[in-house]
Amino acid sequence: MINPFQYGAELKPAQLVNRKPEIRDVTRTLLEHGRLFLIGPRRHGKTAILHAASLVARREDAVVLSLDAESYAGLDELVRALVAEAARFLKSDVARTGEKILAFFSKLRPVISYNPADGEWSATIATDDRREHLPLFIEALDGVARLARQAEKPVAVVIDEFQKVIEWGGDNAEGQIRAALQRHDEVGFVFAGSKTAMLNDMTLNPARPFYRMGVRHFLGPLPREEFRPFITRGFESAGHKVDPKAVEAILDLAEDVPYNVQALSSVAWDQLRDKTSAVLTPSVVHKALDLLVSRDSPFYVTLWNGLTDVQKRLLRAVIHEHGVELASNAAVKSHGLAVSTVSKTLRLLEERQILRREEQEKRLRWRFEDPFFAAWVAR
Repeated sequence: MINPFQYGAELKPAQLVNRKPEIRDVTRTLLEHGRLFLIGPRRHGKTAILHAASLVARREDAVVLSLDAESYAGLDELVRALVAEAARFLKSDVARTGEKILAFFSKLRPVISYNPADGEWSATIATDDRREHLPLFIEALDGVARLARQAEKPVAVVIDEFQKVIEWGGDNAEGQIRAALQRHDEVGFVFAGSKTAMLNDMTLNPARPFYRMGVRHFLGPLPREEFRPFITRGFESAGHKVDPKAVEAILDLAEDVPYNVQALSSVAWDQLRDKTSAVLTPSVVHKALDLLVSRDSPFYVTLWNGLTDVQKRLLRAVIHEHGVELASNAAVKSHGLAVSTVSKTLRLLEERQILRREEQEKRLRWRFEDPFFAAWVAR
């Protein structure tokens, strides 16, 4: 049988566990010219949600220009990709498409080329290396709006890892992009990102331009009542019996993060693949965790060796103190830390996306972005 638990590649819509409200709201934004921010830690399914919603919108004949900012080296490359993506969806002959792109994005002076072998478009834009690239991005959004006015169908832009655009654009990026979005109510915009602290402040701070602009979705872990039957069905489909404690072990060790649940379940499933009437037990799950951690050990060693002694001590403290009250006298003394460095070091580890903060009702908790790295450190 094919392993029902897939990881390491983008999930297909059918493989998503729930997330129906998020897919619905993103789809509505794409079709109805809305504004939506999809914010959540890595491995929580943002990209899969964006992909699923884009497929639905395209079936409704919408033009959805979808890009991952982290795939590009700078804002100028992202702009070129946006222009090429627009050409791909115009659905006219090559000559007419080239004419339209030149008209829609005239200020960018793009040079468009088409490769008939793979059916792909590419674009080059004359840029001065000394010139700021933020105006190029604003002009690209203006060009998409001109396209939308003639398209007679919904047009939307999706940018994953949107925080990269803000980082590239500099201090004026938020204000200029917001002004562009306000001008173009004929285009839907969905921005997603994994730097939760940065994006939360950007969208919730009254002093910042994106404050309460459009719908805001924060992706947290899926409720366990959604994941338990999903995991159980996957193992039972191969004739395996399932100890409910093993399912809880998977969710505990994966910290309810969708990607990690899929990964740990997948390795455990492979361990039982050739065993008749096998039972998924907590022991099998822990062996699967050991195998996952050992496979990624070379990466974890490199990451660990790049940390300072203070950062290493603090990561150990996060594990032993369950991520809370890390600046308390007891924690500082126990782990050989200095109160004056804890806050700064936590921010640095958050910036590197090794740790993330989790705002709880009465306290702040720090968690590893990758709980399997936490398991490696603990070992």
